Amino acid sequence: MKQGLLKDAAIEFERALKQDPKDAAALLGLARLRLAQHDEPAAREVLQRLVAQHPTHPEALSHLARLDAEGGDARQLAVLEALAAQPKAGFFEVVNHGRALLAHHQYPAAIAALEKALALQPGNAQTLTYLGMALQGDKQLDRALKRYLEAAEASRTEHLPLLLAARVQVLKDQVGAALQTLQKAILRSPRETALIREFATLCFVAGAPEPAIKAAIDIRLQQPDNADAIYLHGLASFVAGKDADADRILREALAKVPDNTMVRIALAKVRRRMGDDAEAQKLLEAAHASDPSDVGAANDLAVLLMSKPGGAANARAVLAPALKAHPDDAGLHLNQALALADTDKAQARTHAQKAQASTDKHIREQADRLVAALAGK
Repeated sequence: MKQGLLKDAAIEFERALKQDPKDAAALLGLARLRLAQHDEPAAREVLQRLVAQHPTHPEALSHLARLDAEGGDARQLAVLEALAAQPKAGFFEVVNHGRALLAHHQYPAAIAALEKALALQPGNAQTLTYLGMALQGDKQLDRALKRYLEAAEASRTEHLPLLLAARVQVLKDQVGAALQTLQKAILRSPRETALIREFATLCFVAGAPEPAIKAAIDIRLQQPDNADAIYLHGLASFVAGKDADADRILREALAKVPDNTMVRIALAKVRRRMGDDAEAQKLLEAAHASDPSDVGAANDLAVLLMSKPGGAANARAVLAPALKAHPDDAGLHLNQALALADTDKAQARTHAQKAQASTDKHIREQADRLVAALAGK
């Protein structure tokens, strides 16, 4: 089990239990193994067998209480606190308390408990990862990143600490570093398509569509019928300016998922850039009809409608249900302000002012110009 040979270890534990069904050491070892495999029902069954024989077994009680606490039972936090506070409390009693506090978003208390667990087992990769999560939840990004990187160094095979580290780097606006960290994660788990997808998405943020295209192709080679990977490939091609490729690939994706809103919106963007507003409008109208509250469909269709004479009224009608569903979306407010600018300046100004609060520089600058223009009218 310590060598990571979990299947072989399970066989040995089961063999020991056939010889002696009451072997407490074998029951505890098998329970730990099932927990390591994330097989919680199997772990719970073994732990209950152990508690039936040893009703006060602290580690077994701790594992069961942690599973219940993570399932939403806040009452178990008190049980875990009591077990962790015992003079001879072991590593698992302490770390389970920290994990349960983390699950209930009690970050400062979780940090204290997990640091105590780390003192009991210095360099434990899982504990370092959980501690990073607690620190991140407490908005201590620098300390969280440090712990994630320490966890990655300690495990050397697990990709999760690197994935979490990359996400913190994005929050710190370190996109280049995040891409490098994700590449390391992918090397550890090359068949984890979710990692490759996250890398490709981050490439868009970094303005690097070519690596995103390669990442999407990698997913498609592993999963040829994955419509999401085909969509990602088409979108990356569009961002790279390869309109003909994007058009062909996105049509392939749409054939697999004909009602998919994201694919319709992406293909509409391609058709607009290729000068085919008619098909773009049909695609966006279909996407909007499927989900009138969808922000992307409403914004893109409104912009297209406003590009045509007399289209502002239709744009307002398109934006209304999306605004009702997403009253804080700055892009919707900006487009509604533009649609109202020539007919209701007071309402237009109200929407433009809401758009000024956007964290998107492009939206904010457009809103600032519009507010200034409306004030001068």
